[in-house]
Amino acid sequence: MRSFFSFLMLASAVSSIPLLPTPENRPTSPQSFPGDSFLRTLFNNYAPNFATSIPLAVVSAVTQRNLALFRTATLDLNVSHPVGFLDDSRGFLYPAFEGGRCQLGKDTHKVTPFLASTTLGIYFENLFQMIPTWTNGGILLSRFDLFHGHLFANPSTGIVGVVFHSKEYPAENTDGFPFNLGFCQINSDVTFTEKIMRKRNIVWTIDAHDRASLWWIDMGVEIGDSTIDAILGGKPFYTLYEGSLGYVVADFYYLNGLELGVSLY
Repeated sequence: MRSFFSFLMLASAVSSIPLLPTPENRPTSPQSFPGDSFLRTLFNNYAPNFATSIPLAVVSAVTQRNLALFRTATLDLNVSHPVGFLDDSRGFLYPAFEGGRCQLGKDTHKVTPFLASTTLGIYFENLFQMIPTWTNGGILLSRFDLFHGHLFANPSTGIVGVVFHSKEYPAENTDGFPFNLGFCQINSDVTFTEKIMRKRNIVWTIDAHDRASLWWIDMGVEIGDSTIDAILGGKPFYTLYEGSLGYVVADFYYLNGLELGVSLY
């Protein structure tokens, strides 16, 4: 049995999270990130070798306007978080499992839903709910598979996005996946295969022209561009690190039967 936590130590330099700077230490010009070329390629190339475009449904004028405002607020380095879109009065504790020993959230604090009037909670819930259909069942909504995403802001490209991580807790298997991921892995029904794991990341983005898009990333591809290939790879976990794409602003959590909750950094 090999402990997953040894891999966390090896990955710590890559996965360190650059948080939004405070007004006192914000940069005078936008900071560049390792994933800048990765993001630009998604928008400048309609068929990048490492990603499959997933069509998005047309949204209402209210939702489109609020997505644009949300992008601007998330990118604004004069504020720490887009808190004006959240409803603190309805915060709730995200569920724990295995007698409280499995905490899916990054902390034990309450998560906060979006204000209902923004319609953004419903928008992002719909993304979570439709990903299993878009991926032909390759990804499922569950506490072992897809239940969270990471909101990031990239000022140099003007892009705000969410990295959805699926296959979070594959079942431990001596032959195929000999890694102990802790209490949240107990009773997992996710079977590890490399073909599935390399496509465990989905990225939603909204660009400077307020165009939203959704991409299913194949982390096992090499395209010959060192700046993009450095973002890809990472076997056997194939994790696309949100901190490589921009400042990490918040985590989104969602499971069937619950409202989408936001946990700010």
